Amino acid sequence: MLKKQVTYSDYDDNVRTDTLYFHLNKFEWLELETYTMGGLIENLEHAVETKNHKKTIDLLKKIILRAYGEKNPETGVFEKDDDRAIKFSKTEAFSTLFYEIAYDEEAAKAFFLGLIPKESREEAIKKLNEPIPLKILNTEN
Repeated sequence: MLKKQVTYSDYDDNVRTDTLYFHLNKFEWLELETYTMGGLIENLEHAVETKNHKKTIDLLKKIILRAYGEKNPETGVFEKDDDRAIKFSKTEAFSTLFYEIAYDEEAAKAFFLGLIPKESREEAIKKLNEPIPLKILNTEN
């Protein structure tokens, strides 16, 4: 499980820091990788390399929202579903996190490696270490 602190300004311009939780189990990772034609990582790399910003945004959003959940403070159970993800996608916390991942190479690497199940992480690290342009939403050109 990835625990991420996100600081942002809410709609009343108050500075807030929320603790957000993200997790993909082995099945969810396999499903994302399998159901994304050509593979999730390869698609993200291709979208970045070809500066296909729409596809890059779609893939990033898909990954973040699929992994997002809330940890029940009483039971410690990690709860996630489509309703929580949709609600989260409409928050400033989501916007701030998305922007950080899209524009900060190290933040992106740390986030995605934190999501990948241990069994698949080694292969993902090899792919991430290949020379690709990781500034995901470079607006130049």
